[in-house]
Amino acid sequence: MEQTKSFKFSWKNMLKSNLIILTIVFLSAVLTSCGGKQSSQVQSILPSRYTDVVVAEVNKTQIFFVDIEDLAISRALISEGETLEFDSVIYNTVLNEVIDQRLLALKALEKKLDQEPEVIRRLALARDVTLSNVMLEKQIKSKVNDKTIERLYVEQKYLRGQRDEIQVRHILVEDFKVASKVAMRLSEGESFDDLVSEYSKDIHTNESGGILPYFSKDMMDDEFSKLAFSLSVGEFSPPLETKDGWHIVQLLKRRRAPQPTLPEMRESIIDFMTYDEVNRLLSKLRKESTIKLNDLSETYLERPQDVTEND
Repeated sequence: MEQTKSFKFSWKNMLKSNLIILTIVFLSAVLTSCGGKQSSQVQSILPSRYTDVVVAEVNKTQIFFVDIEDLAISRALISEGETLEFDSVIYNTVLNEVIDQRLLALKALEKKLDQEPEVIRRLALARDVTLSNVMLEKQIKSKVNDKTIERLYVEQKYLRGQRDEIQVRHILVEDFKVASKVAMRLSEGESFDDLVSEYSKDIHTNESGGILPYFSKDMMDDEFSKLAFSLSVGEFSPPLETKDGWHIVQLLKRRRAPQPTLPEMRESIIDFMTYDEVNRLLSKLRKESTIKLNDLSETYLERPQDVTEND
């Protein structure tokens, strides 16, 4: 019997990974090499704590520590908030990769590849990604802070209240006939653990004697929860059918659900608030904007097919 699993979403990782190589290496190289106003635009999108930390110079263009850190995070070489040590293998590996990419980008500029239509299109895409990420980061920073996190925690704590939880163990079999046989043997005093080992098809709980983690009424299949919560401590249930098969359930314990602390809930609250804020902002922008989707079906139908003739 599987319990409902919570969905965990991290928008922060998405912000770090979206076209990060293109943004850091190519766009940064183009703007930095042009200097002046464009260089200041690059500076403005870097976190203030690392803006002035130049870790390398390649043909008079600068590579910042944040370039290395962001790329390491996007590659899952370090986690968000983890310190990237200057003398680590990861730092030196990523630094050399960025240097190589910068050299290639500068060579592309030398050959005026940045003036080609396809490159202009890609740079425009990188610019859109960078600006959209900065917009989201600023929006999230203004809405998701210690005060709003604590307020949502208190609200959720109040809504949760003091819920009842129970712990049960069960034997899962494929058909009613086998379930009835198991119920009969339990009524005759046979060991629940032995019958779990002999009959249960639930591979997740076999080694623990069929014991499930504590759960509340809304965390399990409706019929399973209704039956389990109706039992007295120590009581066995009659066979019950769910989508997973036939169950024999024994109630082990009841308790009041412990309230999670703010530190325990903080990351989940941040993820929820971030996801909610992004959806709210995008919904607002879509309502306020004119968006036209072109029908490409006829375009592709009329498109001439390439024909290769063999001489």
